[in-house]
Amino acid sequence: MASLLRSILSIFSGKVAGILISLAFTPILVRVISQTQYGLYASVLAGFSIVTLLSKGGLFDATRKTVAEHTDDPTEVSSIVSTSLLLSVVYGIIATAAVLLSLWLNIIPARYTPYVWILMGAILFTNIFAIVKGAFYGLQRESVGEVLNIVRRLVYSVGALLLAYVGYDVLGVFSAYAISFLLLSLFGGVALTRYSSFGLPRWSDIAKHGRGIASFGGYQLIGGLSVMLLYRIDILLVEFFKGGTFTALYQSAITPAEMIWFVPSAIQLAFLQHTANLWSSGELGEINKNIQTGVKYGVLSLTLFGVGLFALAEPFLTVYFGPDYVGATTTLQVLIVGTFFFGITRVVTPVLQATGWVRHTELITFGALVLNVLLNTLLIPRYGIIGAGIGTGVSYVAMFAGNVALWAYSPFDVVPLRWAVKLAITQGAFAILFLGLVKLVNFSPWLSLFMFPPLGLVSFLGINMTVGYIPTQQVRLYLKKMIKHLF
Repeated sequence: MASLLRSILSIFSGKVAGILISLAFTPILVRVISQTQYGLYASVLAGFSIVTLLSKGGLFDATRKTVAEHTDDPTEVSSIVSTSLLLSVVYGIIATAAVLLSLWLNIIPARYTPYVWILMGAILFTNIFAIVKGAFYGLQRESVGEVLNIVRRLVYSVGALLLAYVGYDVLGVFSAYAISFLLLSLFGGVALTRYSSFGLPRWSDIAKHGRGIASFGGYQLIGGLSVMLLYRIDILLVEFFKGGTFTALYQSAITPAEMIWFVPSAIQLAFLQHTANLWSSGELGEINKNIQTGVKYGVLSLTLFGVGLFALAEPFLTVYFGPDYVGATTTLQVLIVGTFFFGITRVVTPVLQATGWVRHTELITFGALVLNVLLNTLLIPRYGIIGAGIGTGVSYVAMFAGNVALWAYSPFDVVPLRWAVKLAITQGAFAILFLGLVKLVNFSPWLSLFMFPPLGLVSFLGINMTVGYIPTQQVRLYLKKMIKHLF
């Protein structure tokens, strides 16, 4: 449990740092480039995210899971990392060739071509970076992987803003994106040599681990691609049906909506390798305990940040993105509802994936994707970005329902109904109290963001400490551990 907590704290710290960087980067970017350019940036990045996900082939998850199963054998770890790096290079070359072919056949629209040439140079290095980070995760050195990712994001953010400011606009933003992966993949590889030796894999290494890594990665790719498309295909469809300005508005809604699941995301990233290790040791009871704890803190965090952002959606968009983005308020609120259920799903799925249910979870995710595409295609032409929010939100809820059903059929204990109802009622009481408070008192956008969040935090802590969901003694212990870990 101590090891799991350390991993979650490391990833959580990285997530918080990433959000802080994004909170500083995005409002400056939307003021340096025009709204139309921001829409172009969102659509190109959405498309490139899909390409890089395909290129990685699920190797990040496959590497950290496989390494975690052999942490007591340095020779095996070296063999696994070497094999994963070779696969990542092969996948990267194939993906780059596919993009080149698409350019040659004019499949990619001409307005995207300059940006594709820049981003194409980053494909191979995004793959290498994923393997390096996955190796650190598998070795339960998540803090090192998170530091690398934070530095990469800083290089990207600072470089992007400087290049955009001096006149390179979106082209400069993507140039900085490519450079950040180039630099940090090389630096990360050097840092990894301190913890694990690796080099060109022998044929025996490939024969022993190659198929297993590629197979698990393939299943993860199906699910990962489906998840990526779940919150990227709607951006592309809004661009297709409504154009760049509406895409910018939708991007301004989905960006903060995705931020509220950073705690479940940290839990998800820690659970896979730790569950794989516990499952190989037959510690089913410990896994059940971790699931219930993860669900509780996932729900608590989603309630705190989700209710807060839902109530303050309009002032947040006004201050953060500017008055031109207030039209995305309702869409943001719709997305938050769906994101709440998706966040809970992220706590459960890594446990199922690490214990032999990966194909089933990926099938559920793919079904949610199909539903998402169908709903977005029907709703966006008629209802615009609100329709996109509804389609995406409904697909998130459907994925949650499917994974809960799978959880019930798995060998793991589903949380007791009485426990879940009590948790839901408690969080509902906080939501009603805070939403009522925000509605009754009318402040300016800046004053609202200054006054209401502290009041919301105090009421949230008061309610949950009274009921016992946040034990004060445990909070003090966690804070001490976090401070010790950080400093």
